Amino acid sequence: PAPVFPRPIAIPPSVEAMGLGASVLACCTSRDKPPNPTRPNVKVVHYGVLGNSSVAPAVGAVAREPDEETAFVDPAGMHHIQNTTDGPSGASGAAGAIYSWLGISTRKEFPPVVRQAITAPLLAKFYGYGEPGRPKRNCIHAVGVDFRTMPQTSRSEAVAQLAQAYCNILVQFCESGLRKLRLLPMSGGVFSGPWSLDMPAFSLITAEAVERGFE
Repeated sequence: PAPVFPRPIAIPPSVEAMGLGASVLACCTSRDKPPNPTRPNVKVVHYGVLGNSSVAPAVGAVAREPDEETAFVDPAGMHHIQNTTDGPSGASGAAGAIYSWLGISTRKEFPPVVRQAITAPLLAKFYGYGEPGRPKRNCIHAVGVDFRTMPQTSRSEAVAQLAQAYCNILVQFCESGLRKLRLLPMSGGVFSGPWSLDMPAFSLITAEAVERGFE
């Protein structure tokens, strides 16, 4: 059966632009245009959530790091979120870079509220990191689908599950009260499983799932 999407709150009118790129979806607001919550604009960007790009010729930092008004998504693994032995310190690669930027790369566990909220795939939780008197670094931890464990998943099933993950992320963004969101494609990389053999198809799945996440 199709999943039931949570609808505790609506996407706020201030959300106007959302971008889908090779490494990031960037969702932001505008102070100059009147709000239009029913028709978000889509902007393609080629950098990751921290503003870096691995795509030639624009390799390196190509955008500013997230500021205090910007939340960004950490596509976390459940094995890190619920691990109280290694936690963030056990992550490497892109996750390791994110946790280093958040200042939690040496911690052995995630904050209790994050662990309590994310108890299964497709769930998400916002958390603001930072020392008193210093700018906060706002992260939405989210666990997507590990398609390696679901090799027979149909396209429609993949869209439905990812749509629920994006919906939960957007709910957390709305509740945060922030103005901008950088959202990268969920369940990419090693988590894409058999879809890694057909990334153009997976890109279309991602785009459709994001659109359904707004519903």
